[in-house]
Amino acid sequence: MKRVGIIGAMQIEIDLVLDKMELLKEYKFAGFPFYTGVLYGREIVLTRCGVGKVNSASCTQILIDRFNIDCVINTGIAGSLKNDISVCEMVISSDVTHHDVRKAQMKNLFPFEETFIASEELINLAIKACISTASKYHCGRIVSGECFVEDNKLKGVLLNDYSPACVEMEGSSVGHVAFINNIPFIIIRCISDNADEEAAITYDTFEKIAGNQSASIVIEMISNI
Repeated sequence: MKRVGIIGAMQIEIDLVLDKMELLKEYKFAGFPFYTGVLYGREIVLTRCGVGKVNSASCTQILIDRFNIDCVINTGIAGSLKNDISVCEMVISSDVTHHDVRKAQMKNLFPFEETFIASEELINLAIKACISTASKYHCGRIVSGECFVEDNKLKGVLLNDYSPACVEMEGSSVGHVAFINNIPFIIIRCISDNADEEAAITYDTFEKIAGNQSASIVIEMISNI
């Protein structure tokens, strides 16, 4: 992997990486900022996609088309969907899917995939990074949709239908676009809330802490490539 693309939805999710990398040049395409530079001797293209699947899909395609990247790492925060996954713990994607698209549509229409499988090499790098930083981690499915989940009823539906580790709003579209372009990807999330009625309060408390924790794992991954 010569050039690594890193995507975060919000500024708090990319600030730590931006501070650590040697910044060479900044670009803007379709309103998205792209920062090129070097981190641990590795060429990096860092970008902020904004919230939601349409934004993240658009940004990911531009990242692939314009910058000739070899892989995509999506860093950020998420809501836990399982009792054994707590706030400030890490989730490493085994696969990703859209929870607001019918399974039949995913299977029967292009690109004919119910889920998008993360890169085994990147998963192993993420696990190694979590171990070396003493971060508690979980590997599992991540689901994404165009809503902030703060409802136990919806949480129960997602668990029943997909058995995911966590939920957020960008990862599945990053994986989707990476898949159709044959680019290895991984989604890295740090838990900011429990996707329940207290989610908004917990999120406000932990969003910056969780954003920095996720970014620190990505930085450690880059150091080990």
